[in-house]
Amino acid sequence: MGDLYILNTRCQLTDTIKETFEKAGFKVKVSTDSGVSDENLKGAKGFTAICIFVNKCIKPEQVEILKENGNKLILHCSAGFDNSPTEELKAAGISAARVPSYSPGSIAEYAVTQIMALAKNTHMSYVMTKKADFEITNMQCLLLENKTCGVIGTGLIGKKCAMKISGLVEKVLCFDVYPDNEWIKTIPNASYADMDTVLRNSDFISIHVPLLPQTHHLINEEAFAKMKNDVVLVNTSRGEIVHIPSLIKALEAKKLWGVALDVFEGEKKYIFHDKSKAGFRDDPDLARLAQFEHVILSSHIAFYTDQAVDQITAKTIENYMGFVGKGTKDEKAFIC
Repeated sequence: MGDLYILNTRCQLTDTIKETFEKAGFKVKVSTDSGVSDENLKGAKGFTAICIFVNKCIKPEQVEILKENGNKLILHCSAGFDNSPTEELKAAGISAARVPSYSPGSIAEYAVTQIMALAKNTHMSYVMTKKADFEITNMQCLLLENKTCGVIGTGLIGKKCAMKISGLVEKVLCFDVYPDNEWIKTIPNASYADMDTVLRNSDFISIHVPLLPQTHHLINEEAFAKMKNDVVLVNTSRGEIVHIPSLIKALEAKKLWGVALDVFEGEKKYIFHDKSKAGFRDDPDLARLAQFEHVILSSHIAFYTDQAVDQITAKTIENYMGFVGKGTKDEKAFIC
């Protein structure tokens, strides 16, 4: 009946993936509803593959619908794949593929940008001067060149972040369970250290670890207690890495200079949607977080650059072509 059913990503990816697949001669349908309701998934009946982005989540109990649909493949147009039930898909004989890497520099640049924005009070100045308020009493900034930046996780994105920030700060301290001792030599002012050392000695901390059982709520009350006063924290990895109640407690104690979260726990119902009418009324912790002047919340947009969209689209159709036997199958991109 068809090749690809796209669960509307609510971003440019929907259009670029649809156009690319159709140009290659494949039949594509985009869901009218952007959610992942049972009814929406039933719209994929007869399609070989379903395309899903990070703002969508297929539940284990919905795999039965995919089986009845005759779907054979879940195409994640993202590196992460925790938003589909791998074991249940595997048991149902449904394959899943992802985009292992796309423009790590995009996310790294965003992390560095947020460090700069918070250190230089750019976000505050923007809001104030729009109202003709040019008062500077509370606008003193942080100098970067005599500071230390901690980078937690040195995969492709973490490495890019360390490289980009190294020219702005005095020292870069990196932590990774599997340190790349050859790569670290390419950055003169960078070195690996244990997690405690990174937390205790960093003025800026950027998080770049995957979501695993051992990284869930990695940044918790204990971690905040180890950090320096007036630290800047940036998370562009996965929301569940930072424990929100512990973060609020640290902010209320004026432990942090500022926080930028491009990802946050419970984000899926917010990202890529206009929730301004309802606000955070169902999420008191997020409502409290949003009240702090030096907290920047963004809508999972660190990845969202021209290069990233092009690379995600190219890898998504490559994965499909490999699956249907019209191209080389990249086994590393297939989860099951």
